[in-house]
Amino acid sequence: MVIETAGSPFPLRYRFDDGLAERTRDCLLALLRGSRDEGICPSDAARELAGQLGTEWRDLMRPVRLVAAELAREGRLEIRQNGKRVDILDARGPLRLHYRGW
Repeated sequence: MVIETAGSPFPLRYRFDDGLAERTRDCLLALLRGSRDEGICPSDAARELAGQLGTEWRDLMRPVRLVAAELAREGRLEIRQNGKRVDILDARGPLRLHYRGW
């Protein structure tokens, strides 16, 4: 998965590399498969990853949102806010991620 990160605002130790992208993708898909109809909040994945990496979950929100955007482009998940489909890169406020693989 290639995600442009030039000029990243993240400190070097939180840079979004391919290893983090793959771990984020795996985490999102695992959580989504277990969520069924209710979906998940992006922060659920960030918290799970933070526990695995020993870091602050808020630092992982942007990487989670970028991977979710890529998965949505691939048709693997749907992003909703107030029940309506949205682009996660434009949306502000609470939203839910829903798995489309059923």
